[in-house]
Amino acid sequence: MYLAKMDDEFCGAKYYYKDNSIYFNIDFSLADADFFALHECLHYLQEVKDKKGNLIRLGLFDFIKNHGMALNEASVQLMTVTALNNPMQEVSYYNLEFPSNSVDSYPLECAIVRQMSYFTGTYPLYYSTLHGNDVFKNTFIALSNSKAFNVIETNLDKMLSLENNLAIYFDELKSASNNVSKVRQLHSIVENTKNDIMNLFLECQNTIISNCFSKAIGNVHTVSDVKDLKEKIYNFKDYIATNSSYTFYNDFYRQFMEKLDSKQSHIEEFGPYNLADGLSTNLTVISTSKKAFSLFRRLFTKLGILRQNDF
Repeated sequence: MYLAKMDDEFCGAKYYYKDNSIYFNIDFSLADADFFALHECLHYLQEVKDKKGNLIRLGLFDFIKNHGMALNEASVQLMTVTALNNPMQEVSYYNLEFPSNSVDSYPLECAIVRQMSYFTGTYPLYYSTLHGNDVFKNTFIALSNSKAFNVIETNLDKMLSLENNLAIYFDELKSASNNVSKVRQLHSIVENTKNDIMNLFLECQNTIISNCFSKAIGNVHTVSDVKDLKEKIYNFKDYIATNSSYTFYNDFYRQFMEKLDSKQSHIEEFGPYNLADGLSTNLTVISTSKKAFSLFRRLFTKLGILRQNDF
């Protein structure tokens, strides 16, 4: 570990994989080093190298394909603030308000990964973060789909890149204070960039909501399952970011609850969804096409495929 002069005045520490060292900003108090050290030490533990000693993965970040950097940084940060027992608090960034326990470091990215782990649990997330494998990725895909994961991973990387660009624009604003035209131009660029970050975030959030809950409803078989899923989508309100114009969650929530109510009515009328048991029992008594037709009507009705007036 070394002290160093950082070009980024807001950076407390950096892990440099080429020499396996952690560099602390000489301008920062070492009394606050725990936070920076833990994050960077986790990066050290993440290293996955090939037989030649070349770095190929850093946790969730695929070093060869160069994607997943933001996902990895957010996961490491979540592990850090969890270990340090950082409290949750309401924050506001880029016209979005949301709960966060990582106020000063990757708050938006952490919010999205926290939403993902709401479905996967933290074990797959932390396991893949430390061991550089696809357990978390595959778990999330199983609970949503591969397209959803790719959208989120790509958007997070774009968000991180835009946030880095913002830091550059702010530096330019400082040096252009006497140039009114330049200042106006930079202000316009900054506002557009902030808006782009907000839209990328909301696309991630909406992707998680629509895909994960839609997949979850397919695993509902009993009235108890219905009640559990209703509680799960209701509690998800504590994980989302909102603003005065955001309506996606509320709109989805109303439609989803209607689907669950409909499914509950089917279960109460026809019993739990158990296609395998129904087939093994009913196939032994089929003797006519009419009875066969009646069986499949009952099965499809149980699955919620048919509406009341389909036959």
